[in-house]
Amino acid sequence: MRTRLRRFAVLTAVLATVGLVGFLWISSSFLLTPNRHELEPRHHAMLEQPADYGLALERFRVTAADGIGLAAILVTRADQPGKAEKSRRMAALLGLTFDGPAPAPRGTVFLLHGRSGKKEDMLAVAERFVAAGYRCLVYDARCHGESDGENCTFGYAEKGDFRTVLDHTLARLEARGEDPGQLCAVGISLGASVILQSLPDEPRLSAIVAVAPFATLPDVINHSARRNIYRHIPLWLIAGTMRTGGLRAGFDPFQVSPLRGVEQSTRPIFFVHGELDEVIPVEHTRRLHAAAKGPKQLRLIPDGTHGNVLAKGGDTLYREMIEFCLGAAGK
Repeated sequence: MRTRLRRFAVLTAVLATVGLVGFLWISSSFLLTPNRHELEPRHHAMLEQPADYGLALERFRVTAADGIGLAAILVTRADQPGKAEKSRRMAALLGLTFDGPAPAPRGTVFLLHGRSGKKEDMLAVAERFVAAGYRCLVYDARCHGESDGENCTFGYAEKGDFRTVLDHTLARLEARGEDPGQLCAVGISLGASVILQSLPDEPRLSAIVAVAPFATLPDVINHSARRNIYRHIPLWLIAGTMRTGGLRAGFDPFQVSPLRGVEQSTRPIFFVHGELDEVIPVEHTRRLHAAAKGPKQLRLIPDGTHGNVLAKGGDTLYREMIEFCLGAAGK
């Protein structure tokens, strides 16, 4: 009897261990691997007829420090803009015109998409900033869109990618005699969080717009697990998933902290968040805004969720974002 009980105990322990390891491996795969969605009809329309949206597109690729290839598009005003409804409307709100010869860009805005997004998602944002006289740079984060890579590290590697893209873009412009002008960065969700983590090591940015960022990775992962899996899931099990993901991808998830980046910077930051956001609760941005030491602004959208905060904010929000950047440039 004792032998049978001992064997049963050993078997139970082995099965439990296998089950735990399997859970940690599968759950960490979900953590590390975002979905790569197909281009939507709206994306195809802008890529195939960019002048109809007032844009000219220049595609190129950048190689990150670890050899990962990143797909990018430089966005400028079209020589002969078509209907370009959004751009013309935004130009009018800013007291500008969108007709006649295009002036030299006043600056360059880097637009970073969210997790499971793609660079084409940011073309609608680029429309508004191009209307204000900026050129824009959009690119696919590693393991997103047309870029290479297998793991999302939530800013650990991505902040280096951002710096590489910035360096490459400036060199590209300067090689053909174009003045990069004022440098700004606008990010949504993960993109915003990457920009904020980059601040201590990136002095060239004069203004940042952070839309729905997270404050620390453990906080947002804990919230996500309890929202999407089971509200009483033990924190040690979530921590195990993060540790497993970190070991697989070569980073420490517990050190991923946009909050720390904000605390170490005095750069002007415009924070935006939807008060109905269930993916990254608005408390994350409240904490970030409170920690910011430089010029700052907080814009909460009462009926905004994680996916529609810019749409709900509309042209008024876009104008405020653009004017914040212009103000940081003294224009």
